[in-house]
Amino acid sequence: MSVRLLMAARLKAESWPASDVRELTFEPVHRTEFPPFIPGDHVQLQHQNGTTRDYSLIGSTNDLSTYRIAVRRESDGRGGSVLFQDELALGDLVFVSYPKEGMRIDSAAAHHVFVAGGIGVTAVLGLLGGLPRGAASEVHYCVRNRVDAAYQDVLGHSGAKLVLHESSAGGRLDVLTFVKDLPREATLYYCGPPSLMAAIADATSDFDPARVRCESFTGVTTEPGEKLGDVFDAWLVLSKRVIRVPEDESLLQAVLRENVPVDYSCEGGACGSCVLEVVDGEIDHRDLCLSEDERKEVMTSCVSRGRGPISLRA
Repeated sequence: MSVRLLMAARLKAESWPASDVRELTFEPVHRTEFPPFIPGDHVQLQHQNGTTRDYSLIGSTNDLSTYRIAVRRESDGRGGSVLFQDELALGDLVFVSYPKEGMRIDSAAAHHVFVAGGIGVTAVLGLLGGLPRGAASEVHYCVRNRVDAAYQDVLGHSGAKLVLHESSAGGRLDVLTFVKDLPREATLYYCGPPSLMAAIADATSDFDPARVRCESFTGVTTEPGEKLGDVFDAWLVLSKRVIRVPEDESLLQAVLRENVPVDYSCEGGACGSCVLEVVDGEIDHRDLCLSEDERKEVMTSCVSRGRGPISLRA
């Protein structure tokens, strides 16, 4: 398990780019500036009660006196967004991780096409700052209502062509047609809700992987008590113990229940914080973040499961 370095930070300022989106600006407590980051990076934010979530960095890479993120309130989510919107006041102390690598701009692309759905716009905002000067680019922003769409003004002044797809007005993005019409020289970047992510992934399944880049913080959702899969045993090589994972519990939940420390954040297979190295056994991979090569070596303990007994380096 990798060690995650955290820095003490204080909430310095806030703004509301949309009625349900709170932008948070943090300043470091024990240092003059935060570590440098690259457009597309994100950080993990940890509340004093231990709750952690990952968020895209949306500030300028040239100003490290603060880090800026944005949180959309999801009342039916896992509670992280409600916590950071309702129970974090100006001046409060939190902990912020060092920047973590997210999507990267394709420096070889002649054209850049971005698709943002909902709060996925923050991932796009971060990337736009890394475009080569004069690069051809366009942003397709999928929103329910134009008046509630965050950061329209910022996108409008970014230099990229902005196209709004307003579903309430009958303007929902036709993913199949959109993908079919993509310029041959374009690289596609996308981030948004699971339905949009799945539709684009399916439509671009035969694309060169280098031309399609995505990121998701939403994750896989399950209902309390829902059967997650068959019972299986996990042998923890370093801890020298076997943990049984029942059908209604994730591997992560089972491991934490037995007081084995594992980093985690989204609990939905989106961020990769909870990955464990697989020593032996067949894995049912259900994550949204690992590449096929990575899946040969690790698994996300929050959503993926063993197909029978497995061995892990934990």
